[in-house]
Amino acid sequence: MSSTIAIRHIETLYNTLNQGIVFIDRDGKVISTNLAASALLGRPFLDLNEIPPDDPEICALGDDERLLPVEQYPAMVAIRTGAKVQNFVMGIFNPKLRERRWFSVDACPIYEAGGAEPRASYSIFTDITEQRQADRELRQSKLHLALAQSIASIGSAAVDFRTGKWDWSDETFRIYGVTRENFTPSPEGLGNLVHPADWDNLYSNVPRARQGKSPETVAEYRITRPDGAERILRRIATAVKDETGNITGIVATVQDVTELRVAQRENKALQSQLYHAQRLDSVGTIASGIAHDLNNTLASLVATSGLLLQSMDDRDPNRLRAELIKEAGLNASELVAQVLAFARREALVQEPIDVAQFLDQSLKLVRASVAKRIEIHEDLAPTAKVNGNAGQLRQVVFNLFFNAAQAIGDRPGRIDLSTSEADGAEFGGETGKRYVRISVADTGCGMSDEIRGRIFEPFFTTKGAGRGTGLGLSVVQGIVESHGGRIGVESEEGQGARFDVFLPLA
Repeated sequence: MSSTIAIRHIETLYNTLNQGIVFIDRDGKVISTNLAASALLGRPFLDLNEIPPDDPEICALGDDERLLPVEQYPAMVAIRTGAKVQNFVMGIFNPKLRERRWFSVDACPIYEAGGAEPRASYSIFTDITEQRQADRELRQSKLHLALAQSIASIGSAAVDFRTGKWDWSDETFRIYGVTRENFTPSPEGLGNLVHPADWDNLYSNVPRARQGKSPETVAEYRITRPDGAERILRRIATAVKDETGNITGIVATVQDVTELRVAQRENKALQSQLYHAQRLDSVGTIASGIAHDLNNTLASLVATSGLLLQSMDDRDPNRLRAELIKEAGLNASELVAQVLAFARREALVQEPIDVAQFLDQSLKLVRASVAKRIEIHEDLAPTAKVNGNAGQLRQVVFNLFFNAAQAIGDRPGRIDLSTSEADGAEFGGETGKRYVRISVADTGCGMSDEIRGRIFEPFFTTKGAGRGTGLGLSVVQGIVESHGGRIGVESEEGQGARFDVFLPLA
């Protein structure tokens, strides 16, 4: 091929390229341009030394959209430094399109044979206006998405089955309490954060999707962040499919619902308390009506037993039975008075009580009510007095004994009653503050941890339908706390139970 033909081919290639090419000498004078250069610029190419320094329609802008001095143009930098300039972004106004177009420019110095300094340079530039706008919109979209996720506290996550790549948004990293620098999303990484009991709930989606099955849409699981905080997360997932319908990955949203779940539990507890309060209010109304009728019957019982005692001498074998009948009637009258006070929400009178003497008297009625197969042993050590309402405290004793007797059931057993003085520190109270401890222990069936945690709840009972209301121990706790005291229980299944009532000294 002759040199003429070769040059002609080069010129053809030079002028048919879509990229602009410009040759410039050391003085900024344009030596040569191809056809694409003028077409991309919308004007004949000006000599650089003719470009005014402050005309935005002539002078180029840099990537920061500020006026670019001529000496910083890639062609002049390449001549001045003798080094290549690559991917330099600059904006030039196109008068035909009446808009600024953006270009990526590469400039290369040209040396003469044996020359130490460049004598010229050539620049190749490509229009990147649409690409630049798309990149800017993409960055803006990502920024808006990140802001929206931050405001809503909802992150996004994705896994691509084809590449195995996991992708988390910034909000997802924040929700998990980790950063991009110290955590790489992966099944192994998640395994260190997710509660072991919830692994199956979280990981079941990936094998399902790999088998072509749609993932479970909603799942909740617990995590422990690196700082030790425990959180509850809610994930909503969906499958990603290719054009043939095959599942190629999963995308999901992740939301921290810890506070929401806590609020829901608190709301449920408040609703339950309201329901119990309404039931108790109804019980109080009914009890008030029944108490009035019982009062009339008990008044007759006490009066009749009193007259009967007057007709007996001390040697009469039935005198003890009559005394027990009268004392039971008087105690029942006190209980009726409590019921009426409860229904009217009136405070009951408290007075100093000798605990050992009070319990000794109460045991007379208890022994008459508890089955003979159950032995009752007492160790009533003398203690200081407590302030209390005798009728209410007697109700505490009766409930604890009847509860113990029911725990023993139909077999022989034993109930121990004891008293002592104790320090508040023994039950987590104020150290140095003194209390009287009344203990009721039985050899019954005992309780599991779950039941022991609920025995003081209103209406909670382990008895069958029609055999209990579940109010006994709840009432006991209420009475003890109204006296400024505390009640505790120790029990194991099959090992019986012991209730300790702590009442502050008078």
